[in-house]
Amino acid sequence: MTLAERKRLHRKFFEELGPTGKTLRDMFYAIPTVAFYMKDLDCRIMAINRRNCEICNIKDEWDAIGFKSSELFPSDYADVFMALDQEVIRTGKPVLHRVERHPADRSMQTVITNVYPLRNHAGKVVGTARAYFLAPDTDAPLSRYGRIRSVATYVEAHYDEAITIPQMVEMTGLSETVFKQTFAKVFSMTPGHYLTTIRLNAVRHMLETTDKLLSEIAAETGFFDQSHLSRTFKRERGMTPGEYRRKHRTISD
Repeated sequence: MTLAERKRLHRKFFEELGPTGKTLRDMFYAIPTVAFYMKDLDCRIMAINRRNCEICNIKDEWDAIGFKSSELFPSDYADVFMALDQEVIRTGKPVLHRVERHPADRSMQTVITNVYPLRNHAGKVVGTARAYFLAPDTDAPLSRYGRIRSVATYVEAHYDEAITIPQMVEMTGLSETVFKQTFAKVFSMTPGHYLTTIRLNAVRHMLETTDKLLSEIAAETGFFDQSHLSRTFKRERGMTPGEYRRKHRTISD
């Protein structure tokens, strides 16, 4: 779908919603601590605020408008996001204070979500609006996973070092089997995949904000070498590090 086509969808969506829809959008665009989006009946994003862009690693709002979650995120995340929207569209009832285990950036924080149906002037549901915020790590629903969270905290602080699964297991005092099962339950991925994801988050930030060589970035983010980083980045992100830098760089030439 071209940008022009997505802009037409966006315009028609807000024309159907009317002034109240635009006011709701503008209100959440002005709140820096709450992540927000609007979607149409096909679960295509029609509005997304800056906070949500930051969490989802989306550079600009128009990089998301007109796309479904399944086109922007891995299926294990997109399926959860879209199922919640579809539930609200199907029932016409809001979902309030839903606790989720992690936001789209795959960090370890708890998410508290509220999703409301959007209706036009005739009362027909035409989409959904979602607002969520990141709760403190000590939130009660996840307290039983404290030892797993401590591992994730360590990984986020030491991703540039050589971290092994046995080291992670030793930190928790659990058996390796229980550790892996519990970790997968919390983060919907293996510990190894989580470590790779955190490293790639750091890689993306460096590609966007520095002129460092890829070999330097690899050395600073825990990859064996430039080739290892390039292969992993291409597999996980669907583009090379160079392509990503050209598209998302924020520094001046």
